[in-house]
Amino acid sequence: MNIALSPELEKLLAEKVERGEIQSADKLVELALTFYFDYAAGAMDEQEFRETQAAIDEAREQSRRGEALAAKRVFEELRAKHGIPR
Repeated sequence: MNIALSPELEKLLAEKVERGEIQSADKLVELALTFYFDYAAGAMDEQEFRETQAAIDEAREQSRRGEALAAKRVFEELRAKHGIPR
């Protein structure tokens, strides 16, 4: 299958491959289409949606109660945990 892209998209794609951010144009298209079809098909079922919404609601309540952490601190902790330099 051949796919035609605009010159702008072709340039962006070539730059991403050249920098090693993606393996290949084919792989990116495959990932993008997989994501699209999962999203379009409603990959999240009703139960998962309710659980996600409940988790979001709980996080908001924790924030209102002053139990939230500053984003800066969270990212610092994640970088330290996973050995990611600043």
